[in-house]
Parts: sequence; structure tokens; C-alpha cells
Amino acid sequence: MRSLKYESLRIGAIYFLILLGIALWVRDIPNQPDAFNITLQQLIKTSAWSDPTYFATAALDIAENGWISSANDWIFNLWPPGFMLLQALIVKMLGHGAPVILVLQILAAGLFSAVLVLLYELLNDRRVNSKASFALPLLIFAFPVTRVFLLQPAGISLGENFAIGFFLICMLLAFRSVIRNKIRYAVYAGLCLALSAYFRSQFEIILLALTGWGVLLIISVSLTSLRKVIEPKFALSVVKTIAIVLFIANAATVPWRAYHWIYQGNPSWVQTSELVFANSVMTSEQLNKKRGGFVVAGGGNLVCRIDPATCGDVMNAKMLFVKTFIEHPVEWYSLKFDVIREYWFSSIQNWTRVNVKSESVDIVTNGLIFVILIALVVLLFTRKIKSHSLWILLIWFNASLFSAYTLILTVVHFEVRYFFFPKIVGLVMFLIVVGLYFRPMKKIDTMNQWIEK
Repeated sequence: MRSLKYESLRIGAIYFLILLGIALWVRDIPNQPDAFNITLQQLIKTSAWSDPTYFATAALDIAENGWISSANDWIFNLWPPGFMLLQALIVKMLGHGAPVILVLQILAAGLFSAVLVLLYELLNDRRVNSKASFALPLLIFAFPVTRVFLLQPAGISLGENFAIGFFLICMLLAFRSVIRNKIRYAVYAGLCLALSAYFRSQFEIILLALTGWGVLLIISVSLTSLRKVIEPKFALSVVKTIAIVLFIANAATVPWRAYHWIYQGNPSWVQTSELVFANSVMTSEQLNKKRGGFVVAGGGNLVCRIDPATCGDVMNAKMLFVKTFIEHPVEWYSLKFDVIREYWFSSIQNWTRVNVKSESVDIVTNGLIFVILIALVVLLFTRKIKSHSLWILLIWFNASLFSAYTLILTVVHFEVRYFFFPKIVGLVMFLIVVGLYFRPMKKIDTMNQWIEK
């Protein structure tokens, strides 16, 4: 067992150096911040996007005052505090002249090297040699979207890469919890799931979806014939893992909900829904005048476009949003589907609306990811995967992700970067499922041999 730990550390160090090299010296798109020199003050002045500017503003405020001041408290209403607190910690430790993006890139390389090590350990049991097991996780970073969004300065400045990294670790630790029947891995997984929500608000929606599906699966495995799908001893491990992950994750999110309840009178994770409802009843002309053209292009004012009588009625925006969707679901989704293709196949140079025309390489890479997602769905329901002890967990994560993103993309306007995480998690999930497909483990003895290997 000790030799396996040393092997994992050695592999992790190699992964870290590779990812750090990508982070520091590979640039898939032009005009990215100079990670070696730019400070948060400079980022505020030069960033082409509003999100990094607000994050840096809040981080400097926290570093100087110990907590965010009332003048900037509205930022905490729109985004959870994780990324801003991390930036503030870096400034506090290294000073205002610190190259914060460079430090964040180093941290991101470490985070995703942990993801790759966990994948390596899972795939190492496949019937392939060790070199292939080492190389397969690196295929994730063969795609420009993962390199740019997870490691390079442009993606780092948005902070979502940390949410993605913690979520992927959560998944892999949950699998390990079932395989090894160790409760501590489920505890770690729950903490990582909560951390992902603290770094980006959409992961709180994913947490809620995981909670709903998890309760349903626990009941189904415990009380119905679904428990016969997997070995009895592993059925208990699955139930324990799901329950512990959800308990720890939801408990860890209580402090932020309590903070909002105390200071805003509402335990919601963020308050962005009010902005979404308000945008939905604005005319395209109004949004364009307010620099909201990306909302119009991404289908964010559908209530006004479907029913012109609602335009401008901000006071009743929430009620009108629900009413219009219920009464016109076909037209609603038709308007969404009209633009979804160009957002999925967009150039990696686009982050909000589609301004840069897609090239052949964009069509090929995004098309390949789309095919991979289809293959993932097919493999999930093959006999080999359904007979595996991890199948229930795979269904849990995939059903939750699909449900959460169906809700998100139904309600909010499209932005190109909103499709980055589904692409990335799809690649990781595909590798996991393929690894299990070629290494079926139907018997407990086989599983124990794998654990002791």
C-alpha cells in the first residue's frame, strides 16, 4: 500500500509539471493577461470582462478591511465568496504587488493534478499497460477548452476552474468511497462539493439536483428492486456514500445561507434570479442600450419577445416569467434551440456572445465532444456498466448534472462559457465509464483483489 502511495505521488508530480507548463507557457487564444506581472489593481483597469473586475475589487477590499465593505457588499449578492476570499488571501500573504493570476495558475495546476491522479488510479486497473493508464487522463487537456478555461490566465481570472476542480474531485472520491467502503472519502467528497458551490453559484444548483436525485435513489435502493442491480454489500456502501456526501455538503453550505439570511433576509445562495427575471421582460432595444446585447443574443428576454404585452413590467417579472413559460413552452424552447448550435460550436475566443466566427478546428473539437457525450449516454446503459457496483453513482451524477443544466439553460440566457463545464465534465465522465466498461467488476472478490493490488 505504501508503494502505491509513493507511485501516486510520483505520478502526481509529473502531472503537476505538465499542467504547470500548459498554464504558464501555452496560449490557445490571444490577448490574455500577463500572468507573470499583472496585479489585481491592474486587472481591474485592463480586464475586458466585468466578472474579473468585480472579483478583484472585492478581493482587495477584503484584504484591506478584513471583510467586504458596504460599498461592495452587492458583489456578494451576485457571486459566492470563495474565489474572492482566495484572491484576498494571496494579496494578504504576498502584498498588493503580487502576481495573483500566476499564483492562481500554480494552485490550479496542483488542483487538477489531483484530479488526474484520482483518474489514473481508477483507470490503472484497466487491461492496458501503465503508460496508457497514465496518458488517458491527460487526454482531457488535449482540447483547447480545458486548457484555456482551467489553466490559462483568461480562464483563471473567472475562478470557475476551482469550482470545476473541486466538483471533479468530489465525483472521484465518491466512487472511491463505494469501492473501498471507506466513509472518510465520502466526507471529503461532500466537502469538495460544498467548496465547488462556494466558488461558483451554478454548483449550488447542481448540489440541489444531487440532493433531490440522491434522496430518490436512496429510497429506491433501500426499498425497491433496484437494490438487486448491484451486489448487496455494495448497495449499502452506495446508500451510505450518497447520504454522507449530501449531509456534509449541505451542512457546509449553511454558513453562507445564514449570512445571507441575516444580512439580506433571504437564505438564497445568490440573488441573481431577480436580475434574470427583470431582463426577461425588457425589450431588445432596452438591453442593447444597457450593454446587454449578449443577453438578447443568448435568448435572455424571452418573456418580452414571446408576449410583447409583458415588456417593461419589472414589478411582476417573476410571475410573468413562470406564466409565459408554462403557456408557451414550445415557442420558448424553439427560440433557445435557434441559437444553441452556434454557442456549442463556438470558437474558444468567444466567452459571452458569439463574435468570432468558428473555424474548422472549432467544429471538429466541439463536434468530437458532442459525439463523446452521446457515447457516454449509450455506454451508461450497456449491460457491463449496469452490472457494475458504481452504476448507481454514475446515474446519480449524470442525472443530476443533466437536470441542473436543463434548468439553468432554460432560465438564463446563453453564454459561450456556460457550455464549457458540460464539455469538461463530459470528457472526464467518459473516461471513467470507458475505464469501467473494459474492467467489469461483478464479484466482490474481484473488487477486493483490485483494492489490494
